[in-house]
Amino acid sequence: MLFALLLSAYFLTPFLLNEAAEGLIREDELVKADVIVALGGDPRCNRERRAAELYHQGWANNVVVSGIEYAWGFHTGEAARRYVVSLGVPESNVSMISDTLNTRAEAGILQKLMQERGWSSAIIVTSAFHSRRAMYTIEKAAPGLAFRSAPVPANAPEWEPHRWWSRRDDVFVTAREFISWANTLANGWQ
Repeated sequence: MLFALLLSAYFLTPFLLNEAAEGLIREDELVKADVIVALGGDPRCNRERRAAELYHQGWANNVVVSGIEYAWGFHTGEAARRYVVSLGVPESNVSMISDTLNTRAEAGILQKLMQERGWSSAIIVTSAFHSRRAMYTIEKAAPGLAFRSAPVPANAPEWEPHRWWSRRDDVFVTAREFISWANTLANGWQ
């Protein structure tokens, strides 16, 4: 009996690990929205590229990017804004939110911006592994607004949920996201 249990655990573990990672992803059916929001924190600019693609597909008429300012004067949000404009989104249709050190800060600032602009719906673009927690955080911060998730597709080199435990970078990303979920649910800093 013990042998059968151990054998089952051995063969089920990869399936369960894959399912756990897939559970981090939230991707919604899209509907036209007031704004597309590319959350900060992506050094490869995949989020901004995805937001520009969605803009060009007609899902919204506005794009918001976010970021933080470093001590030497470089602002990641300004770089993201310039990048989205370089991808053909008119400068007048791109807004930037600042001082977004984490998802919770982004959610609070985004909620205020949407109220100021009269926007009631947004498409949120983030990394696939971050999409479910980001949506949870944003929806909690702005309960009266409508949000849809359109994450960057999960694939290398950023992150792949299938067999994530076999790649060092994916182990780090996945473990960090599970820990961040625990922190979010405990109402921690992020």
